[in-house]
Amino acid sequence: MLLNSTGVIPRLQHEEEFALLRYKVEELNKNTALLIAEAERLIQESEKLSARITSLENPSTQWPSSTHC
Repeated sequence: MLLNSTGVIPRLQHEEEFALLRYKVEELNKNTALLIAEAERLIQESEKLSARITSLENPSTQWPSSTHC
């Protein structure tokens, strides 16, 4: 099979390159999924922090000054 350098070897090289590309695409897909999950977690965390900041800034949620004595 390897004697025919015009057909077999380029095809083998093509198959190896294709396999490498497939592996890289799978890795990219996996990393993309991980990044999306991390982004969702960070968004939820940000929303919680924003709600806490809003509650601290809102005067109606603070203690009346007479109870601080």
